Amino acid sequence: MEKVLQTINMCDYCTHERTSCGAEPVLSREVSLNNGFKLDSQEAVVACDKYESPVELLKTRFH
Repeated sequence: MEKVLQTINMCDYCTHERTSCGAEPVLSREVSLNNGFKLDSQEAVVACDKYESPVELLKTRFH
């Protein structure tokens, strides 16, 4: 039985717009898992060099 991991697309939680941010993201299709698991999406951004959390942005502005 194949085990499927649910992926979360970092772009859905980032302050930048993916098409214009200039990032070099790592997509889930580029990740190889050697433990019998499979990712449910091949297009999710799982790592990014430009990710900026909206929560962290608000913290720096108001604290």
